[in-house]
Amino acid sequence: MRHQKIAVRVCVLLALTLPLLPATLHAGLLADQFWPEAKVYIKLSPTSRIYLQAAGTRTREEGYTDGQLGAHMDFYFEPLVKGREMRHPDVARNKMLMIRAGYVYGKTPTNSKDPWTEQTALIEVTPRFFLPKLILVENRLRGDLRFLDGVFTPRFRERLRVERTFKVKAKSLTPYVEVETFYDWRYNSFHRQRYDVGVEWVLRKWLVLEGYYLRQQDSRSSVKGMNVGGLVLQFYFP
Repeated sequence: MRHQKIAVRVCVLLALTLPLLPATLHAGLLADQFWPEAKVYIKLSPTSRIYLQAAGTRTREEGYTDGQLGAHMDFYFEPLVKGREMRHPDVARNKMLMIRAGYVYGKTPTNSKDPWTEQTALIEVTPRFFLPKLILVENRLRGDLRFLDGVFTPRFRERLRVERTFKVKAKSLTPYVEVETFYDWRYNSFHRQRYDVGVEWVLRKWLVLEGYYLRQQDSRSSVKGMNVGGLVLQFYFP
């Protein structure tokens, strides 16, 4: 019960504070958009947890253009390497396989020039394995059962991620690179690709700060290419 109360308070706080982030944060980035996000992980058992998220999109011209709230259940299985030193508070990083089921709600502000509402039920399957030197590789396969303004528009996403966590005194840093592709049944094609690099900094056992740069290419969008700067707060409750 205590964990649930903490998580609810954190999500409410994030929902209230994300729109108030100063525009200078975005203006200082060499990007077309700024994506602030918060993630809350609540451990339920050695093999399961709740994952909550709050995210937004900020552009130079319009300010905040949309927001998302999500709730998920994670289930993970055998460890990749038994007895390996945990350098990151995300226990799922050391599991061979993780399955996630969740729901995400997204909406634009009422005064948006292009209003939309999106509801998505999703399922993810993420296998992981180690290369030499503790380089972690994961391949996330995600299916989106998405309703965009009430119209069913399913989507498939595949993301390959490579990372390595380094111990820095009492802290740890995790640089990573990711490549993701989107298949949309509206177009019957892989129409969107994302390439991003980032780093996670463990500030406390329960708090991680993440920053990244992302490049998106989309053959079906009116904006074919886009640069994004992202900032994420990750909270881990045992």
